[in-house]
Amino acid sequence: MSMPEKVTVCEVCPRDGWQNHPISIPTDMKIHYIKEMVKCGAGKMEITSFVNPKYVPQMSDAGEVFAGVRQFLKENNVVSYALALNRRGVEDAREAGFEHVEFVLSASEEHNLRNSRRTIRESLEIFKNLAKEADDLHIILAMPCIFGSPFGDEVPLDRVKWLIDEAESVGVEEFGIADTAGISNPENTRNILREIRKYTDMSKVSLHMHDTYGMGLANVYVALEEGITMVDASLGGMGGCPFVPGAKGNIAMEDLIYMLHHIGIKTDYDLERLNLTAKQMGADISANITSCQSAVCRMAS
Repeated sequence: MSMPEKVTVCEVCPRDGWQNHPISIPTDMKIHYIKEMVKCGAGKMEITSFVNPKYVPQMSDAGEVFAGVRQFLKENNVVSYALALNRRGVEDAREAGFEHVEFVLSASEEHNLRNSRRTIRESLEIFKNLAKEADDLHIILAMPCIFGSPFGDEVPLDRVKWLIDEAESVGVEEFGIADTAGISNPENTRNILREIRKYTDMSKVSLHMHDTYGMGLANVYVALEEGITMVDASLGGMGGCPFVPGAKGNIAMEDLIYMLHHIGIKTDYDLERLNLTAKQMGADISANITSCQSAVCRMAS
């Protein structure tokens, strides 16, 4: 397949990037850098998650953060998302003013139990009921561990089809698929995407890859060849799942944009500004920025 002319890249640093950062990030700092990410070109952004602060304390100020950026995001036509694991999370996101909510349902039984303390079937029933009721929300089904489980349990392709079919039966029109532990490789990624393409439109599917073994960009390249046009990335390569031991960060936004622009694929991002913003953010929040592009920027400054 030919490569797409343009790719929509969702900035996930404010949620997935910061969620397991060991140093508490002040609310006003989060608000500042969300606005800076928009100035870098982000038109689609995962802002926060409405989850139990006991397990993810970095997200305890979810409502305050969104209140601080909501008008700015609206003025700049940014599509903003919140993540939820259950009905309470969806209701809290709605109350905060979100119109787009990602409901997380893992394709790995073990990961779903650790992440939401429910079986896949239990989570699916909650999700389907929410999707049928939520006329005022755009509900996205976000599915971790599509490309394999870090816990060794099997993730059958039939299960992936079943989850997507069930979601489509209640009107869901967007899916996020993730390599949560960063354990996929280009051949595995291609094979799974080709199966998914047999029963759903790839324009509905966004890709979320982690870079645990340095395979993130290679996996994205293959996904672009297979029809993916929506990809997630995190400023500075920050992130990782708190419930997956050893899961390193997301693909660095700067590195992804560098690759896309240099193979002729358009985005709305300013690479130079991304590099400078990542460098400054790393200093301000004491983060270990893993982006190769930002490392180049540091050496040049």
